[in-house]
Amino acid sequence: MKNSKNFFSTLAVAVSVIAGGFLQISCLDEQHPGSYYTFEGETVASFLENREDLFSDFIYCLKESGVWGEMRTYGEHTCFAPTNEAMKTFLSEKGISSVTQLTKEECDTIAKTHLCNATFYCKDLQDGAFPYPNLLDRYLTYSTDSAINENGAFEVVYKVNTLSSIIERDDTVTNGVVHIVDRVVVPSNRFLPDRMEEDPLITIFNAALALTQMNDSLIAYMDPTYVSPAYDSLLICFKQTGRTAIRYSTGYETENGTFPDKRYFKFTAFVEPDSIFIANGINNLEELRKKAEEWYANGHDEYYDDPTDRRNSLNKFVSYHLLPMELSYNQLTTSQDYIKTNFVTWDAIDIEDWYETMMPHSVMRISYPKSGDRFINRKGATKAARGIEFKGVRIWSPAERTDFDQTALNGQYHLLDEILLYTDEVRQNNLNTRMRVMCNTMSPDFINSGARGRFRATESDRYTTGFKKGFCKNVEYSDETQLWVRYRDQSFSCFLGDEMTIRGIYDVTFRLPPVPNDGTYEIRMFECTLAGSDFSDRGVVQIYFKEGDGEFQPCGIPVDLTLDGNNPKVGWIADSELSGEGEILANEKAMRNRGYMKAMDSYTGSGSGNLRERSDCLRKILTNDYMYANKDYYIRIRLVLDNPTAVCPFNVIEIVPKSVYLGEIPEDRH
Repeated sequence: MKNSKNFFSTLAVAVSVIAGGFLQISCLDEQHPGSYYTFEGETVASFLENREDLFSDFIYCLKESGVWGEMRTYGEHTCFAPTNEAMKTFLSEKGISSVTQLTKEECDTIAKTHLCNATFYCKDLQDGAFPYPNLLDRYLTYSTDSAINENGAFEVVYKVNTLSSIIERDDTVTNGVVHIVDRVVVPSNRFLPDRMEEDPLITIFNAALALTQMNDSLIAYMDPTYVSPAYDSLLICFKQTGRTAIRYSTGYETENGTFPDKRYFKFTAFVEPDSIFIANGINNLEELRKKAEEWYANGHDEYYDDPTDRRNSLNKFVSYHLLPMELSYNQLTTSQDYIKTNFVTWDAIDIEDWYETMMPHSVMRISYPKSGDRFINRKGATKAARGIEFKGVRIWSPAERTDFDQTALNGQYHLLDEILLYTDEVRQNNLNTRMRVMCNTMSPDFINSGARGRFRATESDRYTTGFKKGFCKNVEYSDETQLWVRYRDQSFSCFLGDEMTIRGIYDVTFRLPPVPNDGTYEIRMFECTLAGSDFSDRGVVQIYFKEGDGEFQPCGIPVDLTLDGNNPKVGWIADSELSGEGEILANEKAMRNRGYMKAMDSYTGSGSGNLRERSDCLRKILTNDYMYANKDYYIRIRLVLDNPTAVCPFNVIEIVPKSVYLGEIPEDRH
């Protein structure tokens, strides 16, 4: 798949010859049909015009909205084109008979809902959100269903936002692709709890959500205090796809960086249908309150009479089901096909992500096993040392619910096949495991901005997302620090293709996700070239650790990010050069004594072989400390030697309980 950024990427070269100036080019503001390119073949616009008997109403909306000229010219677009019959149904539901009775604003909404500035073919998509938003900055969802056709055979049905079926797909045009839909796509403009209230399958959970007043925590949408930064105060600037960007290099990569135009607050809810509660003997809200008291207070909840108190058992139950970021089904974990092909030990370890929930000091593990389902708080894998120890709670896929759109203006919800709990038993059993926390999940803003999981479609589509100081939850940094979340790339030699870069004379602090249990934990940091690089832009950093409001304590001596594993201070020796398991274990022990570990063997990244086989891919052991499940912990990374062009790239934080890294069964190498 490609996107519309490709055309403008060629303009970057021109910036260097324009002294102190900008290239003022806009995608959407200036509509001059035919003034950019002369196409041979059909464009989105001519495709529709040549079938005006099918699309005249939609064409009217496109022209009224002002985007018609763009559909005739440059760019790469996906157009979901509703037929006249679909428009007729939509108009009838609004109580009007003609498209000309729509206001200009209504036409604008219809047009921009059905257009994306990127090309999506059905064969490239997975159930969940489309990779890029539409022209209203909303993410449409995609799912598949099955139906019996007129010949009595089963066929696959492709859906947009659950209710609109694609009746003709993948019509390629010179500036994108057209999919014909049988129903106008109408994303809900209601907040998440209001959308949930309309769902007849989840009345018990909705009642609990209202009683605890956690519904009030789900109605934020946009930060009115956020203003995108002035780019001319950063680096050389140019106009790119209607947005300003900056150019910089990281190692061998040259990239374009943009800041979000807006800061969004979004949410995800995991919800048991009434049928699941009833199957477990819970028929109404009061019975759920009593069960929550058993689960979270051993039957004696001193806060029982105040469900709004965060210590109340029902409040804990409800808030553990909520996340402060929007996650579509395919965004729950890394799921792109081109990343999965590099994940080479899928039988022995799941693809997973860890999230802090809206229950104070709680964490959730979402797993993606080879079976293709998604689970919450699952432990083990088919070929792990102990097999599948705990199945976890399965999340329904979009294909399992075809009669109701579960997306809202500021989030979405997913249905569950069992009751989701965060009891002592779950914490001590299911979650007593290595926490491998991807850097791009450490702040809700990394996800709600669309930065996390963004993929590089082409060589010229190198986009990273910057974050403005003070507007990135769980992260604090100095004025001299620039924080960038990179696109996800198969060629990156970092775990699952994600990476963050910290730039400048940096001093940055991350709040770690909470640990599920009290105990001793080892904290590690991984990145290809984090502790092994010949790039001159890496430097020497001091890393600190602290509990709560206490003082930061240094984690040993400063770390030289330019050290390769072959350096005697690290002591890395390839497994292939050692004689058997005994020597491999001895080398691992020697490296641990120096504060290092080899990388995981479960992912290949670029080049041949897995990350463990690379001397420039290392894990740095930061600290071993006793940590409490009800306290906050922080990691601080500070550049020791001033260098305004310095870069610290990293990928993963591992938080590992002592029962794993010094357990009866040795910690796996995955």
